[in-house]
Amino acid sequence: MKKALFFGISIMVFMLTLNSCNKLDDDYAYVEISAVSAVNAVPGSEGLDIGLDQNKLNNNWEGVFSFNRVLSYKNAYPGSRLVRVFDPKSTPGDTALVSKKVDFTPGKFYSLYVIGKDKVDVLATEDDFGTLKTGYAKFRFMNLSPEASKLTLTLNDVDSLAVKDKAYKELAPFKNIKIADVYKLKINGVGMTELLGDFKPEDKEVYTIYAAGLKSSSDANKKYSFQIVKHK
Repeated sequence: MKKALFFGISIMVFMLTLNSCNKLDDDYAYVEISAVSAVNAVPGSEGLDIGLDQNKLNNNWEGVFSFNRVLSYKNAYPGSRLVRVFDPKSTPGDTALVSKKVDFTPGKFYSLYVIGKDKVDVLATEDDFGTLKTGYAKFRFMNLSPEASKLTLTLNDVDSLAVKDKAYKELAPFKNIKIADVYKLKINGVGMTELLGDFKPEDKEVYTIYAAGLKSSSDANKKYSFQIVKHK
């Protein structure tokens, strides 16, 4: 399983580092960690800073954490962590745009979706991939558009693959999907422009498809659209 292998390697490297620092009377301390990624789904956002406690998640070398940017999984200590989002132009002592406690369980994967329109919020999800089978991928759908009604995702108009009537911030569980050349993707909602695109899942990969942006805007950094995120 690719995801477990990636995380397992990270854990082993991390534990080896701890072993060299925590040896006491031939006893070894092992710390199992969590993993966290982040997505900026705030329409019009030209950049945000996001962190856990005092640690910044978006490193400078990764570029600006702007609208629809995704941060790959990073190691994170488990337990109750303070997630905070700041304007990059803020100075020490400024109040965070949002501050929220999130509980991380050892050995689990999480995603932090920064969302909102007039007020920024953080939606935390546990990314439970389950078992990945050869010949299949997994996907889920999220409605992250603050102006959207309930949204429905369809793939090749196959009813068993449809994710129906998802309200803002509502999360659907992962579904299995057979590997095919291309799936025709549609996202529809009352009063919303139909979104059309292609989805080509790869073997044993995991995806989140989300709709975000504002139906009232044609600005490329704000407009209603969808994104396909490969979990990595």
